[in-house]
Amino acid sequence: MAAQARARGLDVTVLERDAVGASLSRWGRTRFFTPFEMNLPPDVRRLLGSGAPKPDRLLTGEEMVEEVLEPLARHPLLGGCVHAGHRVVAIGRSGLTRGELAGHPLRAERPFRVVAVGPEGERHFEAENVLDASGAGSPAHFGPGGLPAVGETEHAAGVHRHLGDLEAALPRLAGGRVLVTGHGHSAATAILRFAELASQLGSIRVTWAVRAGNRRPCMEVAGDPLSERQRIASAANDLASSPPSWLSVERRVCIEKIARSGDEFVVVLSGGRQVRTDAVAAFTGYRPESDFLRELAIESGPATEGTARLERALANVTDCLTVPRVAAEDLETGEPGFFFAGARSYGRSRAFLLRTGYAHLEAIFDRIVAPSGTVRV
Repeated sequence: MAAQARARGLDVTVLERDAVGASLSRWGRTRFFTPFEMNLPPDVRRLLGSGAPKPDRLLTGEEMVEEVLEPLARHPLLGGCVHAGHRVVAIGRSGLTRGELAGHPLRAERPFRVVAVGPEGERHFEAENVLDASGAGSPAHFGPGGLPAVGETEHAAGVHRHLGDLEAALPRLAGGRVLVTGHGHSAATAILRFAELASQLGSIRVTWAVRAGNRRPCMEVAGDPLSERQRIASAANDLASSPPSWLSVERRVCIEKIARSGDEFVVVLSGGRQVRTDAVAAFTGYRPESDFLRELAIESGPATEGTARLERALANVTDCLTVPRVAAEDLETGEPGFFFAGARSYGRSRAFLLRTGYAHLEAIFDRIVAPSGTVRV
């Protein structure tokens, strides 16, 4: 996004909460379902020169960071633009609260004020346009109806919520008991990691708790052109439909309560069944963070917490490869000059594809360049 903006002559500041690509580093050795050529626009890929990954390669999250994002952040085109370790804590209109001049053209005449905490303390930035590409990396709760299970907040630090964290813990989990909850692709990947561990050591016991009642709980796309996605979902479903000795599957359940008893967790599932386990891995989805947007007059999607108009335009879309083209107006948030971009625009929806996000950027850039040809940043 920043590289394309600079190529259009815009002044750009990138505020990264952690290190560049930190969210992808949490994937561990999990691979993209899509080949590299779908994950970066051609004009930006050319900036990498001969060091660019091959177009058909399926990169891991860590490889995407090391071979793509970090070199881009160091590229002369982005010189001085990228500020790592800057956590944005608030965004608003300079001198205006959320309710002042909301929806009025005069509100757009005030610049945005961005408050961020960095290595040297708190800093303020001003901009005429803000693109929020913070993704949807806050783990969703695993209790009934998406609410916290009893004890979930208290024991949150002891629950594995990212595949990279789970992989780092695998050596310690060998020979123990693990409860996995969720039936999306992250949960499916976790189950396959445990299958590898069981084949090597043969001494792990896994309980897989899913809300779905299907014998094959992970969604599969008929004739899926993304072979890696098909492989993950199909292999996990094969294990669920005919569990090996190390795996048991609990269907139509969620976690009602989680507590500690000595070195183990005591987990109560729907219906009252109690599971004693050494570790809990919860992959029940992720949601965006929005506390820092409280003073912006934005409209967010009621179901996804993403861009409201985009949510309506994409109603009933379940697969990232079947997303229709959307109008530029569908990307507006109600706050002139403020846009959700990338996965953040989709919020909780799992149908996002990087290629789609880059297409949306074209429309966003067209709207932040004034008709006279001058730019507002």
